[in-house]
Amino acid sequence: MRNPWRGPLAVALGILILDRWTKIMVVHSLPQGALVMLTSFLNLVHVRNAGGVFGMGSQGGYRSSFFFIIASLVAIVVVISLLRKVPPKERLVRWSLGAVLGGGIGNLIDRLFYGRVIDFIDFHWKGYHWPAFNVADTAITLGLALALWGYFGRRFER
Repeated sequence: MRNPWRGPLAVALGILILDRWTKIMVVHSLPQGALVMLTSFLNLVHVRNAGGVFGMGSQGGYRSSFFFIIASLVAIVVVISLLRKVPPKERLVRWSLGAVLGGGIGNLIDRLFYGRVIDFIDFHWKGYHWPAFNVADTAITLGLALALWGYFGRRFER
């Protein structure tokens, strides 16, 4: 029988490698606060996010950083425990959780080494500005959305 962990762990590793590579490129190529305009709606920036999602809780200093490290570790343990419970035939859910796992580990590495998460994708459109984000954030968001759709979507179809 095929190993049910292979797919999710391959996705997690792929996300982690892409996330680390892009963040290393940003750290070595752009000074903090720098902005490079790519298109009319997309920029590259180098910002460090001390908070959670979209910078929430970024004024908490050391306590805030410690809280987000613990929260990241708990989230990683929760994702692994979910992966243990999802049947192997639920590939979409398992691979999506792999993306969440890879993104969570990527942002945890930033918090451990830099005390903050490195963000660099800056999206804006007609006066609306989305907070900067990174590959890990994208993997977490899309992974959660796909996992929920894969899990609940089929149950509503029945």
